[in-house]
Amino acid sequence: MPTSTSAATSSSPATCRGAAHEGLPTRRLGLVSSSTDSPVAGTSSSPPAGPIRVLLVDDDPLTRSAIRQFLRPPDRFTVVGECADGEQAVEAVEGLPVDVVLMDLGMPVMDGVEATRRICAAPTAPQVVVLTTWDVDDAVVRAIEAGASGYLLKVEAPGQLAAALTRVVTGEPVLSPGAMRQLLEHVRTQQTGPDGPWPPTDEATPSTGLMPQTGPTSGPTAGVELTPREREAVAGAAEGLSNEEIGARLYVSASTVKTLLSSAQGRLGARNRTQVAVLAVRGGLI
Repeated sequence: MPTSTSAATSSSPATCRGAAHEGLPTRRLGLVSSSTDSPVAGTSSSPPAGPIRVLLVDDDPLTRSAIRQFLRPPDRFTVVGECADGEQAVEAVEGLPVDVVLMDLGMPVMDGVEATRRICAAPTAPQVVVLTTWDVDDAVVRAIEAGASGYLLKVEAPGQLAAALTRVVTGEPVLSPGAMRQLLEHVRTQQTGPDGPWPPTDEATPSTGLMPQTGPTSGPTAGVELTPREREAVAGAAEGLSNEEIGARLYVSASTVKTLLSSAQGRLGARNRTQVAVLAVRGGLI
């Protein structure tokens, strides 16, 4: 069946080369940020006026069916399409109105990392949230670096999926502080660049806890410098804090934090707060 390019309700989604698999039994599956910590608290940011439009990408039809059951009520979420591999997802995003892509990583034809990279290359790309059965690993980090806004585990507490989708479309953290720490710790263990392994041997600045570095001499952050205030804002984002929480720490408004993070994202060529944190850590900027 050819890929549909028409939007639909969550009970009748468009599909990518296949049936919607309606009526299949739902296995036990939930989605939470990959930490035992509580999820990030809600903020004053408001979700979009209409339902959040979601594209499901997973090669397992039972998984897609289970996730679809969690995306209710329909006035909050609309599943506009389902795809069984990354190639279908790239094609679907070009023809469907999508706010968030829920992206599996291990799929045939094209994996989730490459699909994320291609989707996020577009200037008006939707948000991408990675779905993974395992904890943070190299594939998750590569997906974040490719432009994904965060990752969720396919275990327990399905109610957190709705909260995560609402946060990502309003620019707030998808990951809990514990999950963000885990992600960045994994990035640090990968540090084998010309500046040596993470962490650097220099001592942190006592007042801010930030490393007195200006970035590596090679790689995607080569020559990039952040202002002291930008570094403080990015450091807060790297802890999984909301804009309000970062603002309280820095004694500035949440809108000022948003401006600082946006400026840092522009300098680093990042498209979201999670990616800017990963690039800043990898580049030794925080």
